[in-house]
Amino acid sequence: MKQLIRLLFFLILIYGGEIAAQTGALRGFVTDSTNGESVIYANILVKGTNIGAATDIRGYYYLPGIPSGKQKITVSYIGYRTTEIEVVIYAGKINQVDVQLSPAKIELETISVTADKQVKPNETNLGLEQITIRQIQAIPAGIEADVLRALKTSPGVSGTSDITSRYYVRGGGSDQNVVLLNNAVLYNPFHALGLFSVIDPDMISVLEFYKGGFTSEYGGRISSVLNLVTRDGNKKSFSASAAASTLSAKFNLESPIPDGSVMITGRKSYRPEALDKFLNDKNAPFDFYDYSFKINYSNPKIYQNGKFTVHGFFSSDKVKNNDPFKEDYTFENQVYGLNWYQVWASPLFSHMSFTVSRFEGEVIPNNTATKPRKNSVSDFSSNWDFTYMFDSKDELQAGFHNKILSTELAQKNLFGSTTDIKIRGLDMALYVKYKYLRNDNLGIDFGTRLNLIQPSKRRSDLLEPRLSITYTPLAAFAVKASIGKYSQSVATLSNEQELISIFEPWVIIPDYLAPASATHAISGIDYYITDKIKFSAEGYYKWIDNLIDINELKFTSRDPDFISVSGKAYGVDVVLDVRYPDFYFKTSYSLAYTYKQKDGVDYFPKYDSRHSVNVLFGFQFLGGFQFNAVWQLTSGYPYTPIAGFFDKLQIDDFWRQTYIQSPWVGAYLFGAKNSYRLPVYHRLDMGLSRKFEIGPLKITADVSVINVYDRKNIFYYEKDTGEIVYMLPFLPSASLRIEI
Repeated sequence: MKQLIRLLFFLILIYGGEIAAQTGALRGFVTDSTNGESVIYANILVKGTNIGAATDIRGYYYLPGIPSGKQKITVSYIGYRTTEIEVVIYAGKINQVDVQLSPAKIELETISVTADKQVKPNETNLGLEQITIRQIQAIPAGIEADVLRALKTSPGVSGTSDITSRYYVRGGGSDQNVVLLNNAVLYNPFHALGLFSVIDPDMISVLEFYKGGFTSEYGGRISSVLNLVTRDGNKKSFSASAAASTLSAKFNLESPIPDGSVMITGRKSYRPEALDKFLNDKNAPFDFYDYSFKINYSNPKIYQNGKFTVHGFFSSDKVKNNDPFKEDYTFENQVYGLNWYQVWASPLFSHMSFTVSRFEGEVIPNNTATKPRKNSVSDFSSNWDFTYMFDSKDELQAGFHNKILSTELAQKNLFGSTTDIKIRGLDMALYVKYKYLRNDNLGIDFGTRLNLIQPSKRRSDLLEPRLSITYTPLAAFAVKASIGKYSQSVATLSNEQELISIFEPWVIIPDYLAPASATHAISGIDYYITDKIKFSAEGYYKWIDNLIDINELKFTSRDPDFISVSGKAYGVDVVLDVRYPDFYFKTSYSLAYTYKQKDGVDYFPKYDSRHSVNVLFGFQFLGGFQFNAVWQLTSGYPYTPIAGFFDKLQIDDFWRQTYIQSPWVGAYLFGAKNSYRLPVYHRLDMGLSRKFEIGPLKITADVSVINVYDRKNIFYYEKDTGEIVYMLPFLPSASLRIEI
């Protein structure tokens, strides 16, 4: 750790120097005047200059290189009144101005990145979407508003069915996506066997979704990063809200405390039968809950511009199946964390975090002769991140990430051979990156991640270099490109024959296999046709190696449990985004190819879809009603056909088990893996909401309809009978939210 700090300050001394004598810097925090919450992505502009910036996910901004003397600063964000203030900039000093924005009339927000009249040249993060809670709530919810389902409206993101919120990004598996909750890894972000996410949208302030090409501060996964930041809670006054839907009830409590705030949320299912339509009327009673808390403390007498947060998140799912031939399920998450954010006297920002994340899952057969399947993950992480901002606008960032990880797995394969694995290891990485931002037309982010220690004995490459470039020849046009290497030492195990993998256990990749690795190459353009219409296109190519897969041919204990497969993915995402104060329209098209190779044979994974189209639109009318609609079309997903049947000898405990009947059982003879495809999928969802006030109560009523024209989308074919099982039918739902 000491070496990291010495390296950081050595580089600062070389490249930084002091702030130029004729200019000064401006920094501060932007908050909501009514509740003290951070206003994220607010725009700060020095009038009469091209000097500007946006607040980060903590509401913090930094503007270097401002001419000394009196300057007028404008601060603006959608839904707030634009504020103009006059400040005095002192040469050679960092001047701090904190700004409070007052809410204005609520305007309609698009399901896209907030648009400006010109491209921001220093946005070097390719594949990044920044989405707010209002944007998630604008998508017709069905039974529950859902963070992860909202991601599926983004180009390049797919899911294998209506029945699960599990998502796949640009040809990557679902385990190649990391979900971070206040910097803690969330290993099982799903409720009800994957039908919904465990994340209540009401607790989220903002989410950052990287679909690839993420820079050096992120590691541990090879496909995507979903960074979720929860709200701080009301710092001005006590507030409470409650909401109910056809599936669950939830509450939210917020209150100021001395020098801080506290927020508590909770959600509990109470009508499991509401899921019958999702499960095609199968008998599987659900019971789930989640709750969270967050405490914020900031005392300027102790640490000026410092903030401490303590947070916790807990979720549980239980599925009790009344069918004696079916299995019961239990899943639990526990997350704890401590974060310290600090803006120092120099233009240095630091973030230190300590997190604990635990996951336990179990599949319990109702047949007591069958052994349960169990999986557990324990993750203790400490992260140290530092960012130094130069007067030239350049940034230097470095960090040290340390993780103590352990996984346990007990299950059996097709032949009844037992897999009982306990692995514990240390994952330690150092990263350094430099952002070149001094040229208004060029932004470059280059750095590397150093894998110092990994849980497996067979390590990935020591260095993971990454480079992102944005070139803006015109104010409304930008060209972008990135390339980088990525690796991960954990994976989930799933069966390609199952369209829904209910039990996907996490394991540390064993010592006899190398960690999974990938190389991303991305290029694209952003073009603002007008200040209201934006066109974007991105092409990508992924080379993927050492993906872990179950050894389906394991016969004895000497055979390996897992083998490695390779793959590749490439495609193009195109987006047209139209935004007006009371109307939005967004359409996207994706062309994608995904391949895996196992035992020398190429095949399409179950989430490969050649074409997909998303259309989102909405508008406000009659002074408060908001209408939203989403139409999606996807070419059919692959599946493996049944070629025939045969009698299989039960291997499990063969020499000790006494068979009342024959030891032979019927088994399936599969055709070529994923050689057939389902028909084209398409669906239209609509939603209507209205906000109004009755005395001190703020009420939001919402009505949604899933699959408006009752499209018979095929989910799968029953293996025994060939009977068609369909996805969601026409499904109306309603919810009500009351806030004090």
